[in-house]
Amino acid sequence: MNANLSTLATAGLAASLLLFQAGCTDAGQEPVVAIDENPALSAPVPAGMTRGKVLETMDSGGYTYVLVETSADPIWAAGPQTVVKAGDIVEISQGMPMQQFQSKSLNRTFDVLYFVGSISNLTTPNVAAPAPTQASDNKPANPDTAVVSVAELKPGENIAWVYANKDSLANKEVSLRGKVVKYNSNIMGWNFIHIQDGSGDAATRNSDLTVTSKATTAVGETVVIAGTVTLDKDFGAGYLFPVLVEDASITAE
Repeated sequence: MNANLSTLATAGLAASLLLFQAGCTDAGQEPVVAIDENPALSAPVPAGMTRGKVLETMDSGGYTYVLVETSADPIWAAGPQTVVKAGDIVEISQGMPMQQFQSKSLNRTFDVLYFVGSISNLTTPNVAAPAPTQASDNKPANPDTAVVSVAELKPGENIAWVYANKDSLANKEVSLRGKVVKYNSNIMGWNFIHIQDGSGDAATRNSDLTVTSKATTAVGETVVIAGTVTLDKDFGAGYLFPVLVEDASITAE
């Protein structure tokens, strides 16, 4: 009798397990893939990438921020908005380090934050990210065109003129007057300053000029800058400046 009961119990347990397994693979429910069965996690880390576990994450200002555990110390990175949660394994591309970065949308200052071109979630790679909202943090990228009207320092020489004559101006010094519309301090030892003067067109991206300088300034100031025109300056992680004025002096007016 006891043997028969044992056999029935075993059969019932087996049937329950089969039903549970079938229920997990119903339409709309993806089976969970164990980490050791995910080929992306066992593949070598590509050159120029960092892989690690997400310790903390949040979305803000159109970016996803992740604190990634690495073989050294954990690092903070921010990249295009991505679906990710604590415990996921991600790969991030090389990024530009920004010292003492202040995120206005998070009301938080990061000792070092790397802005990266991509965040790849290897744990759940097929989850689509929501459409990003417009970024509000001080990332060194072209801002929206401000309403600016500034008198030219020299007749006919303005920001649109620099873009139109960039090839002949390459490696030469220019002097311009403009208004500071964005200011990022201490990025790789330089201050990144965006100026506009009302010339050019945002649609053709010739209305905003990025300047690097050791001098300080502030958004809203009208300044005269003098520096060397550099073309196609690539800092990596998607930070490519077709036209950049480097090592500029800045005089506030």
